[in-house]
Amino acid sequence: MRNCSREMEEMTIKLEKYILIFCFMGLLSTDDLVGQQQDFQSWWELNLDKGLSNGVDLSGEVEQRFRNNSLQYDRTMVTVAGDYDIKDYLNLAAGARALLSSDRELVLNTRYRLHMDVTGRYPLSRFDLSLRIRLQYGFNDLFLQESSASNNLINRYRVKASYKIFGTKLGWFASIEGWHPYTDLPNRLFNNIRYSAGAAYALNFRSELGIRYILEDEFNVENPLQSHILVFSYSHNL
Repeated sequence: MRNCSREMEEMTIKLEKYILIFCFMGLLSTDDLVGQQQDFQSWWELNLDKGLSNGVDLSGEVEQRFRNNSLQYDRTMVTVAGDYDIKDYLNLAAGARALLSSDRELVLNTRYRLHMDVTGRYPLSRFDLSLRIRLQYGFNDLFLQESSASNNLINRYRVKASYKIFGTKLGWFASIEGWHPYTDLPNRLFNNIRYSAGAAYALNFRSELGIRYILEDEFNVENPLQSHILVFSYSHNL
């Protein structure tokens, strides 16, 4: 029990550390960047989940994105993933994503991406806090803007807080996520910050509707983009 308590305390310290780091980065990235462009996008998501025995879950996601004020096709993505609960507060996951993406010349290209996640969870009062560390390899928009950036290995760090409104079918969540690429470029720290807030409504015990708003800021890259994104999702447990 002492070891478990010590692990929980260490995880709490790490969560607080990352929250402070991301909040500090958020303050630094709120100013308008030189040459920054603006865009409004819309994303549509369909999520299917299947729980298996021994704490293993499988999931599939189909996502459609539109850019350029939501008037232009951006990409279609299909993701399959699996995750395993090592303990109540620790989860491991891995997945693969296939993409059909439109480039700046409106030419369609096939892409792929692999990822591995480690997620720690910690209940705090009525809130559920989590820290997800993701290592991904493959397609990334930011690298397409820089001829010198050929490495597609990225670390992503996300801190998330969620809250279920007692006695209702509603819940809300908020998160902040940073992208840290492994490149040979000097002084390369985080080059993308994503702020997200949304709500979910349970239709029944298996299905859920969701809506969220994302503010995504690029920096330390050429032609940085600030995206305002509205996401509509439907989730179903098989």
